[in-house]
Amino acid sequence: MRTEATMEEWKRLYEAASRIQELEPWELLWDMDIIGILADKEPENTVFYSILGKGGDCYGISVYEGYDAFNSFMMLTMQEQMNLSVEYAMFNQHNLTCYWGNREELSAKQREIVKTLGYKYRGKNNWLYFMSYEPGYYPYNLNQDEVLRMTGHLENLERAFTYYKEKDIHIDFEKGKMFSCVYSEDSKTWNYGEEALPFTCYNFGNLLITDEELLEELGRVAKGKYSLEADVRPMGAALSDKKYDKPANPAMSILTEANTGMIISCDMNEPDEDAMVGLAEAVIGFLFKAGAPKEIRVSNIIVEAALEQICEICGIRLRRVKNLKGIDEFWMSMQRYR
Repeated sequence: MRTEATMEEWKRLYEAASRIQELEPWELLWDMDIIGILADKEPENTVFYSILGKGGDCYGISVYEGYDAFNSFMMLTMQEQMNLSVEYAMFNQHNLTCYWGNREELSAKQREIVKTLGYKYRGKNNWLYFMSYEPGYYPYNLNQDEVLRMTGHLENLERAFTYYKEKDIHIDFEKGKMFSCVYSEDSKTWNYGEEALPFTCYNFGNLLITDEELLEELGRVAKGKYSLEADVRPMGAALSDKKYDKPANPAMSILTEANTGMIISCDMNEPDEDAMVGLAEAVIGFLFKAGAPKEIRVSNIIVEAALEQICEICGIRLRRVKNLKGIDEFWMSMQRYR
């Protein structure tokens, strides 16, 4: 059940963000110049901040809560190298972000919050609003828990960036370093300095089948003469349903015959389901019916990692290509009716 923040809670959040706006962190930091703040003892819980706006187009602060969320930032930075669409990288972000944008960017609910709080923004890049990004869901307004968390994150950032600015700190960001702020529970103080980022590339996980019986069955699958294309793509549209606290943006697991473009399966995953698992299951189900294809074509390393074990066991050539002709044509036709 979704719980909305009170106006007092929104007020504290807007006040924290407004104080940071006065510090103008985008005058000193690029979006790849990461600030990492750790308020407890577990490094995996580090909160990472990316400052937007040094190029002058879009001012904001994206907050990534923990290693898993920060990995989605790495996906965004490596989107081109990984041959991912901008839409895939954006819809798989996991962060809380505040923007200083234009009035038309705000939803009716966001404009209502601004009006109730008494703010009177004018002009370009002055309208403050907040968005929650979560894979499987469409970007949406913050709920109560997110408002409270974001408030704490911005108050910590205000403290850290004030120190960074006043002490004229220099961090070797280009060599994978971050400005680190760690709270010491023993001394009740913050320690500031330079630390290496926990990782500087996107970490993708290989799907591993551990069911020995299934592995044996896969090893006995007959060989076919066809080829497949396989991919996972976010729908890119808001899907409202009472069972979700916010609009869903389901990922589609798609499988086509490579030479004819015939759609074999196009499955819509639930927001919290792993679409790569869904794709692997679709591949397994089909090859049990039609035999193992000569080849499965994929367009990026994430899908490749999801299908690698299956292809190795079944003796299928797994080939990464720039474009998936059949899936691309199907996807374009779907977009026209969205």
